[in-house]
Amino acid sequence: MQVSRELDYGVRAMVVLSAHDRNVLSKRAIADKFKIPVNFLALILPKLVRNGLVESLPGPKGGYRLAKPASRISMLDVIVAIEDDVAFNRCLEKISGCDMSERCPVSEVWKRLQCDAMDYLKGVTFDSLSRGFGAV
Repeated sequence: MQVSRELDYGVRAMVVLSAHDRNVLSKRAIADKFKIPVNFLALILPKLVRNGLVESLPGPKGGYRLAKPASRISMLDVIVAIEDDVAFNRCLEKISGCDMSERCPVSEVWKRLQCDAMDYLKGVTFDSLSRGFGAV
């Protein structure tokens, strides 16, 4: 399993914004701090804004900043904002699911893995992630 590049860049952008607390940063400044392609970041930031994690401030001195304290934003929040439906296997997808999941012995393994991972990711907040990064 591998996270998408979009999710990876989205998490990196959130680390940068978290390290700068509530300061406004331009798209270019965010991109440069963690080597994120600025054009790709332009596609990711609106998802973070729509999900209430980031604020977009227009104007010449505008840019982006966290919409709430980094201590209240989890890795899971960012994953859900970027990926929409989070499922380790198609049998756990909200929309399509699997018609065999009720009698499939493997389905319970996927459910437990997903539950454990979600619980862990809920506890990983961006204030703790950004501490190691610093406001560079």
